[in-house]
Amino acid sequence: MGKKLAMLIGVSDYENEASLEPCSRDLDLMSSIINLTEKYDDCLILNNSPNSSSAKSDLSSFIRKYNDDNIEEVFFYYTGHGTRYGDDFLYLFSDFSSTKVEQTSLRNSELDSMLKSLKPNLAVKIVDACQSGTEYIKSNNDLQVVFEKSSTNNFKKTYFLFSSSNTQSSIALPDYSVFTKSFARSLQSFNGKDIRFRDIMAYISDDNAVQKYQTPLFVQQADNTEVFCNVSDLLSEKLEELLPVVQLTALPQGEESVVEGGKAELSEGEKLIMAIRDKAKDYCNEEECMQSLSKLFKAVQNFEWSVIFNELYNVEVVVESDYNNLNNTESIANWIKSNNDNYFARVTYKDEKYQDKEKVVYENKSLHIAAFSGEKRIEYRPVTRYRKVIDGFVLTTPSPGTALVVSLTPTEENLPWYQVFVTFVFSKSKLTVFCKYERLKEMSWNNRELGNSQEWQIAHCKLCDHDEIQNVISSLLKQAESSIVNVLTKRFGE
Repeated sequence: MGKKLAMLIGVSDYENEASLEPCSRDLDLMSSIINLTEKYDDCLILNNSPNSSSAKSDLSSFIRKYNDDNIEEVFFYYTGHGTRYGDDFLYLFSDFSSTKVEQTSLRNSELDSMLKSLKPNLAVKIVDACQSGTEYIKSNNDLQVVFEKSSTNNFKKTYFLFSSSNTQSSIALPDYSVFTKSFARSLQSFNGKDIRFRDIMAYISDDNAVQKYQTPLFVQQADNTEVFCNVSDLLSEKLEELLPVVQLTALPQGEESVVEGGKAELSEGEKLIMAIRDKAKDYCNEEECMQSLSKLFKAVQNFEWSVIFNELYNVEVVVESDYNNLNNTESIANWIKSNNDNYFARVTYKDEKYQDKEKVVYENKSLHIAAFSGEKRIEYRPVTRYRKVIDGFVLTTPSPGTALVVSLTPTEENLPWYQVFVTFVFSKSKLTVFCKYERLKEMSWNNRELGNSQEWQIAHCKLCDHDEIQNVISSLLKQAESSIVNVLTKRFGE
């Protein structure tokens, strides 16, 4: 039997991103679990929010130490910020910067190469990526494609458990992140027994606390028999200590509640009332909605572009009242149509002309022809028809505007012109933001045409959460800026 190795990383403090205080507790929780399983021969724990250089160096050193050994299993856990980037996923370290994306993050593909060098029989990844970035509108399953490719191309057997599919944010409760807490709670019902990775996945899938906020992504290439650990009495006791049952101190009036063993149990009516009131906190009235949308507009208008960007471009933000200055809004409309989230938006259609063939039957009047070829002949003639096709969308409720266009005017003649577009749709509880950038084609010194080569990116957040709106806008614009800077670096860099 080969060795079993574990690597755990927790990043809660960031220089340029929002802090994630629960992530430090997530790491402590997972570290306790890994230690008490007594399963792993060695464990690397990177806590205290490591920066990129130290984290990559420590990971590489740990893996090199076991390159010549027979490795049965590698277990990798990460909690912190993460984001989609091109056709890959990035783990972000404390010094992450949108102007140094490759240097201050770790690509999932790079991590795969490092783990693959150990030739493990089983590779396990548990990723609790808060504010997990953006997705391309061309596919709701891009993130799944990334991890499926990672699984099938690099390892014999795998279990990849990712906190949220697409680009949902992983939610952090006051104590732990929802996903990590659910992972830990799954062990509690297996006291004295072996728990399989498949059992953990099943628990998380059924956990109402997880379902309320996000949709986990699981990628598996294994037999469903692989065991995570035996849940010993010592581990169970530690979990009881770290995950205490919250007791109710106050109950809504109306129906009597049942008390057993000093713990309050709610009646069915009280549970319903509390569930409704709890979910109602995520919903906005019209006035609150307008305040949230105003926050979105201010977040774009007040976004702090990097020093290098401000040196190269003059930035002007214009609020649009329609979609005339945006292109490829039909892809957004198709996305809206395929998503049943009760958005205050309506898909619009136009008549499209297309060529078809029409069947025409002619009667043969010649007796000679009729005798040999029948009484009728059939021909097909071209005909022009029309059909309804999606061409865009409109909001069905008042809004401060429909979109924002950020024009980037170069300070030097050899620089390309760009525009960044931000638009959105929303329901009573959810705000979905679309963003992309396009290079303008210069037809003359004073005449430029808008390109259409980039896909819209999409990010979701709660409509009532102003901080989350700020973070989403900041993430989208930083990624657009980073993409443009990368293009300039390839064009003008050494």
